[in-house]
Amino acid sequence: MAEKSSQPPVASGMDPGRLYVWVKGLESKVNALLREITVIKTDVMKKQSQLRSDAKAMDDDLLDLKREQERINQKLDLMVKELKQTASNDDVQTMKKYMELWNPLNFVTQRDLERAVDARLAAQVPSPEEKPNKKNK
Repeated sequence: MAEKSSQPPVASGMDPGRLYVWVKGLESKVNALLREITVIKTDVMKKQSQLRSDAKAMDDDLLDLKREQERINQKLDLMVKELKQTASNDDVQTMKKYMELWNPLNFVTQRDLERAVDARLAAQVPSPEEKPNKKNK
């Protein structure tokens, strides 16, 4: 009978030293991959946080724009209401015809009228010396 050795049988080309080096190499590669995954995970979380804050800022900006648009629409509605209350072109043309007809530049003030009346009355009233002469005729 053959004696059993304490070492398991080694497949051809695989000795324990080479196997140990191979496992250590794989272990270092796995550790490097784990570090890269951790870095990627951290970067993704940072980017996700940044994207969330950017999306919130964009939502706030969009809400502000909607509010501003609503304010502008209200102002425009008010302007339209006020414009509807103003005179139309036909109304202005009618007023222009009346103004040309009346010609308010030739109107006189009350003071001017009183002066003109006083002047005319003074011109018509004969002096006391002229009164007897007119009666004699």
